[in-house]
Amino acid sequence: MWVLALRGTPVLLVLAGHDVNVDTAETEAAYRRLLPGPALRVAHYPDATHSLVKHAVDRSWLRLTATAVAAPRSLFAEGFLSGQREFRASLGEGA
Repeated sequence: MWVLALRGTPVLLVLAGHDVNVDTAETEAAYRRLLPGPALRVAHYPDATHSLVKHAVDRSWLRLTATAVAAPRSLFAEGFLSGQREFRASLGEGA
């Protein structure tokens, strides 16, 4: 990760509020120590699980499956997909 800082490569750290696999506070602190300055951008999604799916959807296998089939973009936490587009656009890669 420190190599990215040396190169000035922009990094988007995505953190989910319902992540049972990652200590988000510790992860953010570590990233901020290793990538100080404007290269690091942090996005918090309080309603997301580890997979960035909405917590309420992820809790129900039936709801998860139905949403994936009928409206896959609505699986993700509010703002996640637009946040990805905005980050890419800021890099000059378009949406």
